[in-house]
Amino acid sequence: MKVESEFIFGMDNEVDVVYQSLLPEMGASHQRTSSQLTIQGKDLILRISSDDLVSMRAALNGWLRLIKIAVEMNEAIEK
Repeated sequence: MKVESEFIFGMDNEVDVVYQSLLPEMGASHQRTSSQLTIQGKDLILRISSDDLVSMRAALNGWLRLIKIAVEMNEAIEK
């Protein structure tokens, strides 16, 4: 079964910083999932395609955690 998801994160001025901090993770190779991270205007877009629900859940957990950390670190630096 093929599973796909797309998340759009509205980030205002921090989108470039968060995107750049996540780029090294795009080089990671995974057998059952593929991920795409793009910027559209002020939005960060995450697309994940997976062969099954288990690998989709694992990929989502990882990416959402990384995005949350990148946003929090950027906010801490700006303060």
